[in-house]
Amino acid sequence: MSGSFRHISVREESGVLILTIELKRISSYELAEEMGRELINATQGRQAPHVVVDLGKLEYMSSVGYGPLISLRGRVRASGGHLILCQLAGVVREMFEATRLLINPQSPKSLFEFTDTLESAIAMCRA
Repeated sequence: MSGSFRHISVREESGVLILTIELKRISSYELAEEMGRELINATQGRQAPHVVVDLGKLEYMSSVGYGPLISLRGRVRASGGHLILCQLAGVVREMFEATRLLINPQSPKSLFEFTDTLESAIAMCRA
């Protein structure tokens, strides 16, 4: 399965689908759209998927990168699943926080749940 994608890698652990963004930068609309198609394709056909998106390799993402993640969140939630982002570093995390897309005590209406480690993201999905 993971060999069919260029921008993400896919694996499953403890019943949780882990999608790792393999890009260092997402700054063009075309690249973001390609990645988005891969994210959606990786979750196709799964009922109530528990999904973790690992952003640990991503060093920079412009605003074009939000669309694919928001679309993925919508699809996962529509099928009764749960989506968690993890390992947001540096400027990527700052951008998510600045746009209020991360759920935190100060912004309960944000779109995304997140955690620092892959292990804690898996645990959150299984809870």
